[in-house]
Amino acid sequence: MLNRRGLLMAGATVPIAGMQSISARAASGSPTIVLVHGAWHGGWCWSRVLPLLTEAGANVTAPTLTGLGERAHLINRHVDLETHVADIVNHIDYEELTDVILVGHSYAGFPASLAATRRPDAISHLILLDSYFPLEGETILDHLGPDFANDFNAKAAADLEWNIPALPAEAFGLEGDNAAWVNRNLTPHPIATHTQAAKYGPGELPRRSYVSCTQSTIAPIFQKSRDNVQADGGFQMVEIASGHDVMVEQPQLLSETLMTLAN
Repeated sequence: MLNRRGLLMAGATVPIAGMQSISARAASGSPTIVLVHGAWHGGWCWSRVLPLLTEAGANVTAPTLTGLGERAHLINRHVDLETHVADIVNHIDYEELTDVILVGHSYAGFPASLAATRRPDAISHLILLDSYFPLEGETILDHLGPDFANDFNAKAAADLEWNIPALPAEAFGLEGDNAAWVNRNLTPHPIATHTQAAKYGPGELPRRSYVSCTQSTIAPIFQKSRDNVQADGGFQMVEIASGHDVMVEQPQLLSETLMTLAN
């Protein structure tokens, strides 16, 4: 994959403090932003960010992947990575979205990256938010390493439907009311999404950005992805001072970041 990804932007890290405010960005256009949640989460996790982006002038949607959130009743052992790629592609197709800024948080870096090469005519910018970024043929368990892989496989094997039970919100650095809200809504995640290898489509990856949350408590699990991002050479790199679930604990900061990158 690396040899077909052209250099689009300089790889320097951009300090978020120097970026435009939401109101300044809103005056220059109305981006279409599709927010895709991570493992165990659902579209619900963006509820604090959606009104801020809408107020800023963005057209924004937050689909829920099959088997998660309000679609938890659909979870089964056949829900795999390609199912979630299709969720994203179909959402864009049936909503008739164009010039899409596709944001993939955490786990969603895998299906969002793949979807971007399935609909290069509709997706103009891929933003990976503290997330995975796969090379062709890699799995999430490859990125997690043997300790996490063995743990997740063992937990899934103990479930008749082969689902990974949710990590507690505290594992993402959340506390108090934030942790309580997230814990109420987390659901098991289908293991096949972690074992199926990444398969890119025929299209090129679009303009792309990678946002690192510098206060994340789970940063080590994304090291392989950050190495892939650096080797790719085509990402604009941004750092923000937040924990991993930035959409929960700092929605304003995330909204400003996304609106600036949308420019």
